[in-house]
Amino acid sequence: MCLFSNFQFLISTSNLHFYEPTHYAAIMNPEHLHDKTDTSRWLILGLVHFSVFSFAVTMQMIPPVLGMLVDELGMSHTQAGVLMGLFTLPGIFLALPGGYFADRLGPRIVGICSLILLCAGTLLMIPLKPLYLFFGRFLAGVGGTIIVIVAPQIITRRFLGKELGLAMGIFTTAVPLGTIISFNLLGMAGRSWGILSVFTIAGALSLTALAAYLIAFKQTPEAGRQPTDLRIASELRSLGRNIWLVALVWTFFNMGILSFFTFGIDYFAICGFGPEMANFLGSLPMGLSIPLVPVFGYLADRFGWRAGPLIIGSIICGAAILLIAFDPVRAVLWTVLLGLGVSLIPPVIFTMAGEVVSPERIGLGFGLLTAMFNAGVFISIPLAGYIKDLTGTYGASFTLIAAFSFAGGIAALSLLKVKPGSKVLIGS
Repeated sequence: MCLFSNFQFLISTSNLHFYEPTHYAAIMNPEHLHDKTDTSRWLILGLVHFSVFSFAVTMQMIPPVLGMLVDELGMSHTQAGVLMGLFTLPGIFLALPGGYFADRLGPRIVGICSLILLCAGTLLMIPLKPLYLFFGRFLAGVGGTIIVIVAPQIITRRFLGKELGLAMGIFTTAVPLGTIISFNLLGMAGRSWGILSVFTIAGALSLTALAAYLIAFKQTPEAGRQPTDLRIASELRSLGRNIWLVALVWTFFNMGILSFFTFGIDYFAICGFGPEMANFLGSLPMGLSIPLVPVFGYLADRFGWRAGPLIIGSIICGAAILLIAFDPVRAVLWTVLLGLGVSLIPPVIFTMAGEVVSPERIGLGFGLLTAMFNAGVFISIPLAGYIKDLTGTYGASFTLIAAFSFAGGIAALSLLKVKPGSKVLIGS
């Protein structure tokens, strides 16, 4: 496996300094790149995890108060779906430029800008006026789009070739953990103190992530690579076929699972579950994934698992969503099954995305993942809400959501021949 070069790490008594490579094309000794005695990469992983955790809390703060938005602010389910989906809209247009510039400017500058926007957009929603709600949600989505590109880029550069699956497994617990906090703690805050408290807490959390990022993450002025081509289209053609297929699987997975998480709590409440139980059921799949995702990430490293978990996980997710829709009496069992399916996919997706592109294009590769998944989610969530408004029940909506998951499994079949690290070529 070809690896990129020129990493230097320095831990001072007060600050952690992260020095980026200036030229990726040179190949260096993997032993030097991954010094197991150097704990800085694990500290950086913790920082990145917390940043994405704050992103996840912000992204998922709408579902716990969706019923309140409908009842108190007079929104329809379609409008609430648009408010949720609006967070993903900037990713359709900005993910690719974000990844492109993250490769050149380095993750500190781009990461700081993204966290500022995430925080500002969330706090802008506090007045609860329609203009502030929708514009603030869009602005927070701009920041969220970039941070989810920068984060895996940092991890891939630190762990490529050794323990990448485990690192990605740990990293991908940030979103489930953020979802659980949103669905349960923010749900309780909303019922006790109103919608305003939910947006305030989310904004304060992203502000904390920004402060931690500013203090702990250092980067030299020359960080980032010199551009070989200033045209994004040309760079995209250089990414190769496999990253597009990985992105397609990731898109279908998120179209299904994020649509379910958006309307799941409301569905369980309609089925007669109390508020606490509805929130618990809505977050249970994510809760189960927190211990399981690192395990599957480790196993992906150990046994070289790639396409298999994507296919199996997609089938499990689709089947579980259908069972939840048409057999709510056994909702606990089916949400546990959904948690198993959800756990299989993210660590493999992020590991493969780091392997199938050349090191100097990692940011652009993750930008492609983000752009495609945001485009899909921006369509799927409002569409599921519209079908609910049209039919009056969630049966048809959840059937569509399950179909998205099954489509991801079909797309993953095209990755069966991809082996771990076999497509990482410098300058490919």
